[in-house]
Amino acid sequence: MVLMEPHHAERQLQALYDDLKSTIGLPFLNTDYRALARWPSYFDVAWRSLKPLIGSPAYDEAVQRVHKKAVALVLALPNPGELTRAKLIAAADEDTGAESVLNVVRLFQWLLPGLVVNVACMREQILPS
Repeated sequence: MVLMEPHHAERQLQALYDDLKSTIGLPFLNTDYRALARWPSYFDVAWRSLKPLIGSPAYDEAVQRVHKKAVALVLALPNPGELTRAKLIAAADEDTGAESVLNVVRLFQWLLPGLVVNVACMREQILPS
């Protein structure tokens, strides 16, 4: 999939990227948004429609529901390789340390439910009624 990287984007799209990152609190721009930006006219309208929902009680509830459901599904997955916390920490320590890895995992764990809700909103906006 072709992504619209910020350094290749026109000024208006760069401003949208900045607004999106600021509104959502992203330290970087997810690939999903960079893929949707291939259609800048659509992406601008979709973002302007979605932005007022972010932080609303209904939005926050939807994000929490996605997060809780994802955690419940993950806890139900089998562990065929018998992966343990100790094995993960040892592997992380070989690279950079468990705390550094854990910080990134936490970041994704809390950013991804919002991303799922945002993409679902954008999808529903474009589907025929």
